[in-house]
Amino acid sequence: HEYNKFVEAFYAEERRMKLSAEAAGDGVSAVRPNFWILKPVGLSRGRGISLVSDIAKVKYDTATVAQKYVPNPLLIDGYKWDLRLYVLVTSFQPLEAWIYQ
Repeated sequence: HEYNKFVEAFYAEERRMKLSAEAAGDGVSAVRPNFWILKPVGLSRGRGISLVSDIAKVKYDTATVAQKYVPNPLLIDGYKWDLRLYVLVTSFQPLEAWIYQ
């Protein structure tokens, strides 16, 4: 399953950063890398998700949603959650936006 590959890649990168910090004498106090999650538009169930630590290395050849990884997300009863709002911005000067109900 492609989602499992994503999780394995995330933890492999985290282990690599920890080992690198330990080799440099920083111990486990190393700063967590700047992770970005890339999700291809039009796929579901974790298919095609990839992880990058440098947003500048992203190739913009396909429609993709880039999302900054949140290391300590807000949990509700122990579960991650998201709030999806659909907004249509019709003007920026003055700002005018409509929220779908």
